[in-house]
This record gives sequence, C-alpha cells and structure tokens, in this order.
Amino acid sequence: MKEQETKIEKFRSYLLDRIEENRVGTIGYNSEGIATFEVIPELQNYTWVIDLADREGVVATSASGSAGTRLTITEEKTNV
Repeated sequence: MKEQETKIEKFRSYLLDRIEENRVGTIGYNSEGIATFEVIPELQNYTWVIDLADREGVVATSASGSAGTRLTITEEKTNV
C-alpha cells in the first residue's frame, strides 16, 4: 500500500497539470534534509504559483535571473 502523498508531491502534481513539464524540476533534498524542487513559471503564472503554494502549506521563494524568475518550493518542517 502506497503512503499518503506528501504536501510537496501534491503541489508538484498541481504544477505539472498547469505548467509545462520542462519548467518543473524533480523533488530532491536540501542540505537540511528538507524536500525541495525548482519551478520556472511563465511570468503570468508567477503570482498564481506563490498564492497556491501558500494555500497548500509549502514555501515558495523566488530568485530572478537571465532566464526569468525561478521559484524554489520547499516543504515546511512540522513538529510531529
């Protein structure tokens, strides 16, 4: 039996349904062991992605570069 999908997996699935697949990275782990992935939304989707991340309980931080705005999506730590 498969475990319940994590928040970050669910959020990544939402993005894959709405943003071109080549603009959504795979889930990995940062140096603190927290699940994370990057997404490069088209400019018109930028604020929408941040708003959805907030509603889904993940963190979206942005960095602008020559290729456009890159968002890093990070799963929030929970005290369980």
